[in-house]
Amino acid sequence: MALLGLVYWQHTGARAVPGLIEDLQSEDRQAQQLAALHLKDIGLAAKPAVPLLVKLATSDHRSRLHSEAAAALPTIDLSAARQVMTHYLPKLQDQDAQVRLDAISVFEALGPVAKPAVPSLIGIMNDPDTVVRDHVVRALGAIGIPADTVMQGLIKALHDPEWTVRYAAVTQFAFSGFSGPDSIAALRDLTKDPNRTVAGLAQSAVNSVERQIQASTYVFILNQGTNRTYTLHQLAKLGPRAAETVAAIAAVLTAEQPLERYLAACALESIGPAAKEAVTALQQAAQDPDPIVRESVAQALQSIAHETSAMP
Repeated sequence: MALLGLVYWQHTGARAVPGLIEDLQSEDRQAQQLAALHLKDIGLAAKPAVPLLVKLATSDHRSRLHSEAAAALPTIDLSAARQVMTHYLPKLQDQDAQVRLDAISVFEALGPVAKPAVPSLIGIMNDPDTVVRDHVVRALGAIGIPADTVMQGLIKALHDPEWTVRYAAVTQFAFSGFSGPDSIAALRDLTKDPNRTVAGLAQSAVNSVERQIQASTYVFILNQGTNRTYTLHQLAKLGPRAAETVAAIAAVLTAEQPLERYLAACALESIGPAAKEAVTALQQAAQDPDPIVRESVAQALQSIAHETSAMP
């Protein structure tokens, strides 16, 4: 039992990182993918693996490994995640559809950290390849912010001529927390879609929007301290409707995990003028050691100041 305990201790947390780095360098793709997933869970303590993860995420291989490696980075190093995003942005214009798909899969894996890629993704929503358009929708849903811009892209996809793309867009409204007056109207129209699968899911999406989780519920989850990245991401999608959660969100600006601080700033930016009580906390966070968090904090302060000055 003592030996088993020692083996377990050696293979958990930061102690597991050296072995996982070895797995990343193996010829076994499954072992590499599992190592990336484990490193993602370890988070900040997995910093020594960042150079190799970036290398794997930006290599030219044709497998899921590049997206698995990219997915590990946001919880470990935000700047490295953005580096990978920047590497793939030009590939959205490549003539090879598979190259475009590879880039889109990386943006989806990076999630909300790939926020700067949203305009470029929306720019290829008319891509001639149906599979590319389908994956653009999924990537927009995974990134989720800025919510208003993503929402307009998803609403556009609800009118795509291919039913699989419409289905992918409806899925975001049914299960990912997107809603708004414009989307309700479009979703109700889709309940009459000639494709029964799309029509059925559209009705589920309408029902989901109408019984949307209240912002106060997210405050409770935040206070529990569990799954805060998901919760903050959902609050960022709510925008001004999350105004009652400002104090709880502002408290996360001092969290240990940079990804949580980044998402907290993004959520406050999305809330806008109603987040003015968080200005002091944001000003203090302007000195955050992480450059991506500082960037997000500056954008939140700018959004609040701009919106507030525009108010009568």
